[in-house]
Amino acid sequence: MQLEKEFIDRWNITGYQIEKQFNSKKNKVYLVRADIEGAGEKRFVLKQYKGRRRSVSREADILAELYKRGVSVPELYYRGAKSIVIEYVNGPTLIDVMTDAEYIAGQKFDYINAKGMASHIARWLDDFYKAMEQITGRSIILWDINLRNFLVGYKLYGIDFEECREGAYEEDLGRLLAFIVTYAPAFTPYKIEFAREVYNALGRRLDLDRDRVMAETAKEFDAIRDRRGMEIPEDIVGRIIPVNLFP
Repeated sequence: MQLEKEFIDRWNITGYQIEKQFNSKKNKVYLVRADIEGAGEKRFVLKQYKGRRRSVSREADILAELYKRGVSVPELYYRGAKSIVIEYVNGPTLIDVMTDAEYIAGQKFDYINAKGMASHIARWLDDFYKAMEQITGRSIILWDINLRNFLVGYKLYGIDFEECREGAYEEDLGRLLAFIVTYAPAFTPYKIEFAREVYNALGRRLDLDRDRVMAETAKEFDAIRDRRGMEIPEDIVGRIIPVNLFP
């Protein structure tokens, strides 16, 4: 792992070292601690891409445009030939926050906590969708939408935009709901209720087609069944998505 010389020179970095490597299936992502001349230490996140150069430029463009429009994303510090360097957000992933909340709640559903988390997710997604429509003039979705791609600092941050594509918001929501309830341990009452809160919170902000959300959720459950060999309860989609959008 190496920082590109252009970035080192631009930031007057006199030395640096890797503090940790983050879990990432697609690329290599590192937390870097650098010594900056006259400014002390600073931490960065270095993302090195395994794919084509186009992936670097595309994600860098999205990050820069979202940040400029006030969407909560890490600031882009540098784009290179095969890597980007972005702001380090010190905080847990949203899946860790949900897991801790469920553990603390035990058998009792913590409505206020879950409602708050769902509200933050819905607000961030609403901001993202509106900003991307302004940027591209099209309906752009995250696609790779899971709780590991959100960090909780002093606010909620989205951190991965490599898979963004044109699509319907219901596709994102269906995938997200399926992911929420299949994190281990899967299909717990807490996760089902939390998924329902996410559905309701986003439905209050976007004009969603309920039948399309149900279809996309069912489609993702089928994909999860194929990928993981997981047994999916037949009634799970109906348990997540209520008959009335605003109960």
